Amino acid sequence: MNTEALEYFIKVYEKKSVTAAAKDLYITPQGISKTIRQLEMELETELFYRGPRGMEATKAGELLHARAKHIHYLIEDIKKEIRIMNGRKGTLNVVITYSISSVLPVDFLYRFSAHYPEIQIKLKEFPDEYPLTKIFQEEADVGLVIGIEEMDDCEFEMLVRGEVVVVVAKSHPLAGKDEISVKELANEALVVKAAGSGKENGFVEKCLEQGFTPNVIHEFGNIISAHRLCERNGAVAVSIDFVEDSLNNDNLKRIRLMEKIPQDIYLVFRKRGIQSKAIALFQSYVADKCKSF
Repeated sequence: MNTEALEYFIKVYEKKSVTAAAKDLYITPQGISKTIRQLEMELETELFYRGPRGMEATKAGELLHARAKHIHYLIEDIKKEIRIMNGRKGTLNVVITYSISSVLPVDFLYRFSAHYPEIQIKLKEFPDEYPLTKIFQEEADVGLVIGIEEMDDCEFEMLVRGEVVVVVAKSHPLAGKDEISVKELANEALVVKAAGSGKENGFVEKCLEQGFTPNVIHEFGNIISAHRLCERNGAVAVSIDFVEDSLNNDNLKRIRLMEKIPQDIYLVFRKRGIQSKAIALFQSYVADKCKSF
């Protein structure tokens, strides 16, 4: 068994097709089929069967895929470590969601490379609601996310505690309060953050638990849109405390909720057994910054 054979196997697993995998790898389908057969002979088991959606992994295939992905990540880490040891720049692929950039601005993250010139940061921003699982499977080394998603073979470290707050114009009837119950929002026009496909909005879920369906008039991706609807249309925006701290809009009043809805910031990285030097340094760098919050 070699790394090339594992790479072929992983691609067939992900594409559920020998033909599609061959196209991505720029080799013939016959070549991939031969490699898969050799793997099956070596492991003395079938790795795939023909299902209604294409090539489906057997239980043995599922196990091999989990181990093969781990081996692939380890090999990539070894390559990065050796490049750094030899004085060449290693690249650390970082993903971050929009709300987190209010606490950890992108210019701060890029300054990591000034502290560690041998490690180049490659940073990508995504909406808070973006499903990051596939990104971590394919390219990301480390991420800064809100909440914990179900990601296989990933570890999480909490960096900053946050919670949902509501925001209103100072002329709004609720502006005289510092804390309210979710129930008091039953008849309000609400602006909430888009949850994204396959995800639930924690605030909406809390409203349903309290026995009412919230009157959501708009789902935003950019908090500035939410603020404008508060100021100009009298809406109530559902936001995050640390986001509001960073914007500090004098025209709006932030109100706490009695029913706490966590919105904590986590650093997430793949399990590797032996931690990558680049990730360990980045982890320490952002953790030191977050201690001030």
